[in-house]
Amino acid sequence: MAPRILVAGLGSMGKRRVRNLQFLDIEVVGLDISEERRRQSSDLYGIRTHADIGAALVDKPDAMVISTPPHVHREYAVSSIRHKIPFFTEVNTMPPGDMQEIIDLCSGNGTRGMPSCNVAFHPSVRRIRSLLEDGVIGRPLLAHFHSGAYLPDWHPWERLSDYYVYKRETGGGRDQIMWELSWLSMLLGKPRTVLGHAKKLGEFDADIFDTYALQMELEGGALGSVVVDVIQRPPSRHLEITGTRGTIRWDYGAGTVMVSDGGNWSSYPEKDDCSGYPVEQPKPGFASKDVGMAESYIDEMRAFLDVVDGGMPRFTLEDERDLLKAMYEAEAGSGARGSAG
Repeated sequence: MAPRILVAGLGSMGKRRVRNLQFLDIEVVGLDISEERRRQSSDLYGIRTHADIGAALVDKPDAMVISTPPHVHREYAVSSIRHKIPFFTEVNTMPPGDMQEIIDLCSGNGTRGMPSCNVAFHPSVRRIRSLLEDGVIGRPLLAHFHSGAYLPDWHPWERLSDYYVYKRETGGGRDQIMWELSWLSMLLGKPRTVLGHAKKLGEFDADIFDTYALQMELEGGALGSVVVDVIQRPPSRHLEITGTRGTIRWDYGAGTVMVSDGGNWSSYPEKDDCSGYPVEQPKPGFASKDVGMAESYIDEMRAFLDVVDGGMPRFTLEDERDLLKAMYEAEAGSGARGSAG
């Protein structure tokens, strides 16, 4: 029998998780403190919704997807663990000590938790992983990554002051660097050392770090530079990995991975590695960045369902804890901690 999944948080990402799970023929119930989001989710997806966790647990969910703003992830994760319900969380921004508490609670009663590492499921990133594992460019030596987008464009239907990403106390800004560090660490190894700057550079009114610039030595020995911002128009995502025998380049916007053996270039279009899932069209409550390929999100939910069945995640709570340490160290090293938390 297919599990019943509780999706906690029915904003744009929570709605996306509902769609993904329904695509996989999974029964979904919803939870949100907002009456408007509950009504919208019921109208769009025909799901039963609840206003509080106690009422939602009466439905006896087999697992929980936590898609609330980051500052309340811990609360819902702890509730899941206490009820021995496997859980998935969107990207976390909590202090490493709070994540360690969650890890310890999971160890205490055997509850399985899986943090998001969404881009790791992207077809082009899977292609890059395969190329690296096959040694096509030899041993990675250098990695350069930049991801940029313009935060005010994300949720045009709501006031900026109401959006959690605009507030440092609710995790805004940090979720973007953590979003990227997860899959990059899966490709190239976690940071051994980190030097960084976390700054507010954009002109829009948000009390967050809108730009992170990190220099890292990675576990495999490569040196990496990572810049993640929410001030760039138009959005882009670029990765270049230099190895002992060649180079890999990924342009997310162009949908192509390019590989050189030191001379000739080979091209791997994203469409060739897709599984043929539908392209999502705009609907009420969609963020602008939600429209498009659902590939990585559907496959991430497939991976979580495997965890619900007893499997182990490839990206673990312990892995995310280590990346949280790296992020907070970078903030402290840049002198930014006093200005934004």
